[in-house]
Amino acid sequence: MDFLEPFHIQIVGVAVALVAIVAAAVYFSFKKSKKGCLDPENFKQFKLVKKTQISHNVAKFRFELPTPTSVLGLPIGQHISCRGKDSLGDEVIKPYTPTTLDSDLGHFELVIKMYPQGRMSHHFREMRVGDYLAVKGPKACANRRAILSFQGRFKYQPGQVRAFGMLAGGSGITPMFQVARAILENPKDKTKVHLIYANVTHEDILLKEELDGLAANYPDRFKIYYVLNQPPELWNGGVGFVSKEMIQAHCPAPAADIRILRCGPPPMNKAMAAHLDALEYSPEMQFQF
Repeated sequence: MDFLEPFHIQIVGVAVALVAIVAAAVYFSFKKSKKGCLDPENFKQFKLVKKTQISHNVAKFRFELPTPTSVLGLPIGQHISCRGKDSLGDEVIKPYTPTTLDSDLGHFELVIKMYPQGRMSHHFREMRVGDYLAVKGPKACANRRAILSFQGRFKYQPGQVRAFGMLAGGSGITPMFQVARAILENPKDKTKVHLIYANVTHEDILLKEELDGLAANYPDRFKIYYVLNQPPELWNGGVGFVSKEMIQAHCPAPAADIRILRCGPPPMNKAMAAHLDALEYSPEMQFQF
């Protein structure tokens, strides 16, 4: 039977080669499937597969990607442009930040606060499961006070800074939540996150369950301080508007290895910029979404 040994070796060799080829094909196919679905120049259509009403004017929208393993491909802290029609039928385009990451395969989600007179709010309010949303991206929000190291666009690498301070108001929480999730869910990233989140009433707080979950799961790395302009009777958070004293108490002190991010309504952004300047945070330490 010795004459069969070379033949046996050949078969084994061919089998090993075939396994290697198949493995390589699967690997490169997987890599290819990980290519993002976004196009920065052209709008693409994504199907709404689930709409969850969170409150009277807030809903979570889940959109399907082409395959169960597809990723959106949006860089952390950046935005997509969504196109729709207002109540008069006119086209409107507005930037939004998904609350999902590329670790969430096959779909992306938007948490939208729908304002009575909001033009894009009308489009989302009228959307039904099965409808399609036109999306392109990534789109970086305009940043009038660009951090030099980020070159006017938020680009994050694990361990880039020792700590982030975050100042968010209303729906400005969405980019903060996305960045915080990316940091905290990366076991190799030791960056700490200190978030101050301001709203008018308790009912206005977006993603509260998810934010409290981050605080519970990462108590040494994520701290959140809620501020309400009209708090309920039993309330142990901040009251009124975000002040310099709150920033001093709940955000990292000025240093070369920290950054303060802010995103909220224009009046809040302006007030926070003034507070940070007064507290001697240099322009390089600040970034506005």
